[in-house]
Amino acid sequence: MLLKKSWGHCVPCESRLGAVGLAVAVGLAYFIAARLGLALRANTGIAVFWPAAGISVGALIVWGPRARLPVAAGVVVATAVSNLMFGRNTGLAAAFGVVNAGQALLTTTLIERWFGRSFKLGDVRQVLGFLLASAIGLVVAASGATIAVGLIQSTASAFVVWRVWFASGLLGIVTVAPLLVGIADALRHQPRRRELAEGAIAILMLVALSAFVISLPQGPWSTAVPVVFVFPVLLWVIVRCQPVFAAAAAFVVALAVVWSITFSVGHFGDAGVPLLDRILAAQTIVLASALLTLVLAALFAERRRSELMLERSRQRLQLALDGAETGTFSADLATGCFECDARAAQMLGHDVQPTTIRESRRFVLHQDRARIDAALAEAHRADGVWNAEYRVVHPKGHLHSGETRWVAVEGSIVRDPNGTAVGLLGVTRDITDRKRAEQALAESSAQLELASRIARVGSFTADITKGRVRLSPGCAALYGLPEGTVEILRGDAKALVHPEDQVPLEELRNQAIVTQQGELIAQFRIIRADNKDVRWLETRNLISYDESGGVLSIIGVSIDITERKQAEDHKALLVSELDHRVKNTLSCVAAIAEQTRAASNSMDEFLEVLRGRIRSLANTHALLSLNRWRGVDLAELVRGELAPCMRDGNTLIDGPATDVSADSVQTLAIVLHELSTNSAKYGAFSNENGRVSVCWHWSCDGLILEWCETGGPPVVAPSVPGYGASVICDLIPYELGGTVDYVLAADGVRCKLEIPTKWLVKTTRRRDTHNGRGEQLDASS
Repeated sequence: MLLKKSWGHCVPCESRLGAVGLAVAVGLAYFIAARLGLALRANTGIAVFWPAAGISVGALIVWGPRARLPVAAGVVVATAVSNLMFGRNTGLAAAFGVVNAGQALLTTTLIERWFGRSFKLGDVRQVLGFLLASAIGLVVAASGATIAVGLIQSTASAFVVWRVWFASGLLGIVTVAPLLVGIADALRHQPRRRELAEGAIAILMLVALSAFVISLPQGPWSTAVPVVFVFPVLLWVIVRCQPVFAAAAAFVVALAVVWSITFSVGHFGDAGVPLLDRILAAQTIVLASALLTLVLAALFAERRRSELMLERSRQRLQLALDGAETGTFSADLATGCFECDARAAQMLGHDVQPTTIRESRRFVLHQDRARIDAALAEAHRADGVWNAEYRVVHPKGHLHSGETRWVAVEGSIVRDPNGTAVGLLGVTRDITDRKRAEQALAESSAQLELASRIARVGSFTADITKGRVRLSPGCAALYGLPEGTVEILRGDAKALVHPEDQVPLEELRNQAIVTQQGELIAQFRIIRADNKDVRWLETRNLISYDESGGVLSIIGVSIDITERKQAEDHKALLVSELDHRVKNTLSCVAAIAEQTRAASNSMDEFLEVLRGRIRSLANTHALLSLNRWRGVDLAELVRGELAPCMRDGNTLIDGPATDVSADSVQTLAIVLHELSTNSAKYGAFSNENGRVSVCWHWSCDGLILEWCETGGPPVVAPSVPGYGASVICDLIPYELGGTVDYVLAADGVRCKLEIPTKWLVKTTRRRDTHNGRGEQLDASS
């Protein structure tokens, strides 16, 4: 195997066997081409066409710099052998071999220096560079050959030798080298079958027409027929096929012309024209046609590539538009003409593309047209970029019949050289789903914000590196910050914390960071920025750290727990108050039991009296509990204490609506209970004719309550006051700071109680009068 790869950016095998094989192959091809060139000499022995030069240049272009030595060796040997076989001098044959090898190396070196290894026949610049490099190489080679001929064969004309060498070599290079390069490129990038068949047919037609033209006898048509028959086919190959077919066509034409002049047939075989003139004309025509063919083929190849790239770009653009569900449009502002694709027409509510700007706006919501015009006017004044969003009401029969859909337009204003706006180019997109999502998001955000405000909850994000805190609207409202505040400095946020809580809060946060806690819960007070109110907040924080353990950010929520804190404080107060009252009650029960025992003559009497007094305490507590420890109505308290003794018509309770405070109810209830108990034992309540009245009224110092008994048995004052009398006389002055006037009159007990105002509250309830039957009488009646 001589090559690692066949043709195309192939490189010779780096082994010696590969290099030798390449040298043999190139030498053999060069020898055959040289024999062909020598065989096609004119009658004077002048080589009209030297295809071997194209073999060497083409081989070096195809295989690259690594093939220089094998190709040069093959060229030298093949040139020497072919010249020796035609009887040339050995020295001259060797000199021609060196000159031919040097010419090929110089030409390809220039091409590689100018264009690198990516030489292509489809690039006009590279084709022209190839022709220039070939001409330079042949100028040097023809000069070298002329010198060699002059030294060895002095009879030859130097100019003729130089001209013939240059012309035949250039003709061989421009017709054979491109063919080899094109074949190698075609093997790398195989043409489509249709193009291959079309090119092959065209080449065969060109061969047939060339043979036909050569065989025609001399006449006026000799110059017209090639143009009429050959040129259209040549142009067909140039326009329709890859450059390799154009190179093959140029080779066919060159071979036909050289064949004609060599064997004196056709137009170039006219014996009436000097041979040198015919040779010059033939070489000129072949060279001109080859150059024209190669340049035109490169131009059309570039055009095909551009069209292909444009088509691919268009396809990619269409794919992008299809993927983005985007439509395109253009408008002529001068004529009002409008063009768009089917997708844009559908977005605008049309089943058929509208042709005018006015027609394109037919289904646009009337309220939104002013917005479109305003955006367009702003684009005229500004940078020419037009962006607008508007609604389209789709008509009946449309895909979205009856729907109102949102459309976004993004376009640019096209201006003429004078800066006048002449057109619009842009795209349209259906953004209905986005608008609906935005509306749903806005509604959700509003609901969330409303819920946050009701629940007094807000979120925040603290950026430690930037030293700033981003706040939600609800969080800003918690701190009393102005509406619209979305970010504050960390220092400003810290300043809102109550001074007494700043240090403990900072220590708690630092401890969480030191121990790399991911969550932190803290409770502290703040001083609102707007009204300086003190509020309790609870924050729940999530702390994120970087790889080194540094804090990146703190994300959390703030919850207003002021009411909860107040409830907890109130609960603690109630518990403390309950503890105090229970202790007082127990102390009171103990004292009552002790005093009752001392005043009782028997166990039965002790139990009966103690039971009554404890029942009075229980009833008082029941009233307080029923009124949630906010005080008791005085009339209700009096009725409760007198209820066991009340009979038909024996009781009168009268006085303005008044509430007794919770702290004084028990004291007053004990006094009333003792008065009622004594009356039941010794006074008015002890017989059926007795009557008790309890009346009260307000004075400048407080409330005066008067107890008056009538109709009972005669009252006899005891020699030693009992426990009940002591309670009646001493308890109110001791507990409430009031006064008591207790008189044991013969016709009944009189007791006047003065209670300070601080233990009482006037109310707006209607004053009722109660008789012994339990009936309520309106005092105004």
